[in-house]
Amino acid sequence: MKTTLQWMFVLFISTVYAQNTSVTGKIIDTETHEPVPGATILVKKTQNRSSSDFDGIFHIKATEGQVLSVSHPEYISVEIPAQNGIKIFLQPKNISLDEVVVKANPLEDITHSIVVMDEVKNGSQPRNVADLFKDIPGFNIQKRSASAMEPSLRSFKYEEMNIKYDGGNKMVNACPNRMDPITAHVIPESVRKIEVVKGPFTVRFGQTFGGIVNMITREPTPEDYGWHGDFQVGNETNGNNTVMRADIMYAEKKYDLSIDGEHRDFGDYTDGAGQLTSSGFKTDSYSIKLGYNPNQNQRLQVNWHQKFGRDIKHAGLMMDSPKDDSYLLGLDYKIKKISDRIKYMQFKSYYSYVDHLMTNGYEMDKPRPNYPGIDARTPVTSNTMGGKFELALTPKNNWLIYTGLDADIIRRDGTKTVIINNNPATGVPLDPVIVKKLKVWQDSYINDFGVFAEANKKLTDKLYLTLGIRTDYVVSESQDPAKGFIDIYGKIGQKTDVTVGGNISLKYKKTDFQTQLAFGRGTRTPSMIERYIYRFIVGRDSREYIGNPNLKPEINNQVEWSVQKKWSDFKTGASLFYSYFQDYITPVLTPSLISTEGGCGGAPKSPKVFNNVNAYQYGFDAYVSYQFTDYFTISADMAFTKAYNTTLDEPLSQVAPPNAHLDFKYEKNNYWLDLRTEIVADQTDYAPSFLETKTPGHTTFDFRAGWKPVKGLSIGGAVLNITDEAYYNHLNFAFVNADDLNGRRIFEPGRSFSVFMKYKF
Repeated sequence: MKTTLQWMFVLFISTVYAQNTSVTGKIIDTETHEPVPGATILVKKTQNRSSSDFDGIFHIKATEGQVLSVSHPEYISVEIPAQNGIKIFLQPKNISLDEVVVKANPLEDITHSIVVMDEVKNGSQPRNVADLFKDIPGFNIQKRSASAMEPSLRSFKYEEMNIKYDGGNKMVNACPNRMDPITAHVIPESVRKIEVVKGPFTVRFGQTFGGIVNMITREPTPEDYGWHGDFQVGNETNGNNTVMRADIMYAEKKYDLSIDGEHRDFGDYTDGAGQLTSSGFKTDSYSIKLGYNPNQNQRLQVNWHQKFGRDIKHAGLMMDSPKDDSYLLGLDYKIKKISDRIKYMQFKSYYSYVDHLMTNGYEMDKPRPNYPGIDARTPVTSNTMGGKFELALTPKNNWLIYTGLDADIIRRDGTKTVIINNNPATGVPLDPVIVKKLKVWQDSYINDFGVFAEANKKLTDKLYLTLGIRTDYVVSESQDPAKGFIDIYGKIGQKTDVTVGGNISLKYKKTDFQTQLAFGRGTRTPSMIERYIYRFIVGRDSREYIGNPNLKPEINNQVEWSVQKKWSDFKTGASLFYSYFQDYITPVLTPSLISTEGGCGGAPKSPKVFNNVNAYQYGFDAYVSYQFTDYFTISADMAFTKAYNTTLDEPLSQVAPPNAHLDFKYEKNNYWLDLRTEIVADQTDYAPSFLETKTPGHTTFDFRAGWKPVKGLSIGGAVLNITDEAYYNHLNFAFVNADDLNGRRIFEPGRSFSVFMKYKF
């Protein structure tokens, strides 16, 4: 008995010791024998994970003999038994053209973050790509309708954020009311990863005033050659929303082809107060990627994408969209390992076209209440083209330099036709009717040409430096200005701006601790709306907006301090930031320009004209995560931003209130459970000049679950807004010309049940 107890005691001690063993290893490139930073190491059948540092070193809680799964975006994944001191060699994949922010950040700056998407574990049906941002700390969603949604980061919105996908492709909205942002043109389920830079801390991706967002779609880089694909279908009860999607891919050593398509049919949803919200829309989209690899170091890729939108209702705007079509063509080429001093050379180019129609009734199943007394139709188009050339250089050991040129060329045009059949005040038919033709974009263009250089230097084993500088030459012009616009500004002519921005950061990094101090000077020249819009209602209020061709570029001087700390089962991090905005661009009420020129027959109001002001913002975001067991994790995050317009002496408009998330997740190999809570405080900082008011806080609960019954088949489900909370976000627009609730803010959907199935082969 004593011997048995002794053996049991020894076994117990050995087990405890084994459970707390930390395995150390190194990840190495099989071809260059250089270390591989940023590889993800996962202990199979557990939630234990780690990543390799700049020297390829990793530490992970594991026992010898457990299986390590090692993956990296640029390498073929491997599985290997754990062993202390192990060296793991990774074979490079075919060249990736799209994951550029990861490559932009070989030193893993805290100011960058990467969010991996999993549509099955999400368990619900996103209306557009903006829905994917709602669970990312620091982000909020601005909603004009269920399809016209855009992410905002801190106080950054619209063109203050540089949003692209697949590393450089860009679409610019044709609609001045932003019914058709870039997030409405990408298939949500095709987004595999979202990369975020939280401020002007890199100069490699165009003009950057605030944050950079790169949405990476799925690409044909399978680890095994041959045929691959998947089929997905889902339904959500609140609105009877249906999503169907399929993709198929064939790849071999030299060639690969990927075809992706989707159909979405969303109806009007009911909010937590029982009010039906006009939110229906239909979209059909497809994309084709064709790749050619002359050898292991070169890749040529062509990308073609089309999206067709129909019957789109915009509850927060004055009109709807019977048509919203877009087209995009991209051509990329990359060659790597040219020499010892040239890591790679890359060309990226694109052309996109948006064809959009907005109306208050024409071709819509449900016209607005003022139709056909007033018949308004606005066909508009947007043409955008651009490209980028970049070299990655390694002139000396511990140096990595990026330098290159880029360009974005934007052209827009369109005419709004308003036929006033009845007197808006009395409803009496007019004879003759009043016809107005208004120039939307005044046939304008903006050409932006930039040159940049950014250097990363490893100073010591733990200290790293990043330096960047960028200059942009921007030319803009209205080629067909309206008479009233000329009356205000006189002969306008071509406008030229030259801007200079840059960034510097210093980072200290150990295996389990990292801190970074970063400064960025981000610049942005005025957008086409800010320069050339003329008497259109494009804001949250009911004022007409007038552009200002004499605006100065705005400047964001942002400093940010970040820190991260990891233990075996616990990790936490936080960022503190402050920005001083010079020549910040915002519309200002201008009573002297009151006119009936752009209206539809109602009483005229004083318009707003875009002006330069000074402003600032500060705040923080933070997170914690604790892994109780191999399968159960609790995590929380919080974000706070305060932004103030010092010229107008009021808060900046459209800034989200403090918010937090709390997440309980239980995940095993073949099933998962996830309970997520969002807590939003009252927003008491609001801009009266934008007719903003206090927004009450709210708390919501979502539950998601999933199961993999057989190989290749995944089933997901969700209960969203479990308590049927009646709430709206501070950034949501109001009902406009929609129904008897005119002026009521758009509330979010009430309780909804969702199911989702995916079969992968």
